Amino acid sequence: MIRYASEFDHSGYAVAARRYVRALIAAGVSLHWDPLVNTHDGRVLTDRSAAASSALRDLAAQPRLPPGFEAEATIAHCMPMSWRRLFDELPSRRRIGQTVWETETVPTRWHRELDPADELWVPTRWNADTLRRGGWTKPLHVVPHIVDLAPTAPPPLDLPDDVTVFVTIAAWEQRKRPDLTVEAFLRAFTTDDPVVLVVKTGPRVQSWFTASAAERATWWQVMQLVKQHSRPAGVHLVTEVWTDEHMAGLVDRADAYITLTATEGWGLGAFDAATRGVPVVITGWGGQREWLADDAPFVVPYQLVPADHPDRSMFEPGMTWAAADVDAAAAMLRAIHLDRGAARRASAPMATRLQRQYSPEAVGSLMREVLG
Repeated sequence: MIRYASEFDHSGYAVAARRYVRALIAAGVSLHWDPLVNTHDGRVLTDRSAAASSALRDLAAQPRLPPGFEAEATIAHCMPMSWRRLFDELPSRRRIGQTVWETETVPTRWHRELDPADELWVPTRWNADTLRRGGWTKPLHVVPHIVDLAPTAPPPLDLPDDVTVFVTIAAWEQRKRPDLTVEAFLRAFTTDDPVVLVVKTGPRVQSWFTASAAERATWWQVMQLVKQHSRPAGVHLVTEVWTDEHMAGLVDRADAYITLTATEGWGLGAFDAATRGVPVVITGWGGQREWLADDAPFVVPYQLVPADHPDRSMFEPGMTWAAADVDAAAAMLRAIHLDRGAARRASAPMATRLQRQYSPEAVGSLMREVLG
């Protein structure tokens, strides 16, 4: 029996975990899911999982394991700050920490927080190299994220066929740099162009430098960008929670997905778009290089700069990340708009490769092999 502890909200960690759980079960692994919630004290076990997907709710409804039950392995898929408590509460003969990081330097605090794990699973070789350089000497496995081509539903937006639709999906967070994404779009187009940028985010900023309560609203952030342009193209801000099917439907409708992120551990939103054949305009530095083709058509040039982030306990002095070339990205958006068909054709080979390389069957088989 494998115990798998993960969150079940709409975060990247939770979305990735749902796919891993499904793939493990499909690969024949006996699995017990332990739901986590995010609190001020880190991730903690909970028995309130009504908001989870139907498949996870079914797992949560399984009979409880007896107190003190020792599993063959416990996989804690979350930030490492919670691992020591989780491994104590979910005893097993093998303690696996599954996580991801976004720079080439391990945070100092992680040297202590990673230690309770017997081994690590990370999604990229880039992460694995970073952890080895940072001093990790225990077993370490690269377990990539998984393609999800689940059924879609039309997004609850009016997006006419004769409009070029650009999409970005991200928390309004300093590392994600959604402001640069919006700025690239506004530089590329004016109100005369039949285009729209759909910004799918939350109602409030996260880890963003702000000076007032108003600035913490994402609509305020978008308006500050839009009003710098005299004849801005249309930007549609969506802050409501959507179903997975509606999110996938939005990506399917997109003529291009754009993210001028400073860095990613994997870049799940862009990855999902790429697996569906949607052209992806993305910064060329970070964990996303693991799955991007060497000749991917819309990789944005960048310069490495200090990783300026409000959370200095994680993003320490000396760490770097990318500052994307906004003008280069704007030129790519223009090119996509002028020939959407050509952009799709250029992106199709990567979609075929990703669907094969990161299929649930391929990654599920890998995990089963690693688990022994």
